[in-house]
Amino acid sequence: MESTTTSNLFDLQVDHLGTVYLRDAARWARFLAIAGFIFCGLFVVFAVLCITVLSGLFNSMGASGVSGIGGGVIGVIYIGIGVLNFFPCLYLYKFAARMQLALNGNDQEKLNSSFLNMRAFYRFVGVLMIICLGVWVLAITAILLSSLFHGGV
Repeated sequence: MESTTTSNLFDLQVDHLGTVYLRDAARWARFLAIAGFIFCGLFVVFAVLCITVLSGLFNSMGASGVSGIGGGVIGVIYIGIGVLNFFPCLYLYKFAARMQLALNGNDQEKLNSSFLNMRAFYRFVGVLMIICLGVWVLAITAILLSSLFHGGV
């Protein structure tokens, strides 16, 4: 005979110890998110400096930049890094804020929304990691093939 009571994930509850751990995780997530936002801002400030100051410096020296890369290209790269780092920080901040609201108000909807943002954070970082690893593999392969065909190694 089949049992009428089935045990699944929906039967889970957050007990006192789980609440303590989630509250602590939310505090650290908030700290990391705010630090991440600050670094995103620093990346953008550095990018603006690269575009304005370094471009002028390279032009005054008669050079186009480091190995032909101008300050504008470096600035755009840093803006891209800042933008890519902004979204995980935003998801992490939303996770922290909603988790604290959920725990303080015993609000299931906020708890679910918090976990949704945590999932989005991990998904974004995971996809970004897969892309970065793919670029690294392609770059290493290109370097190895280039050195083999041009008499290196």
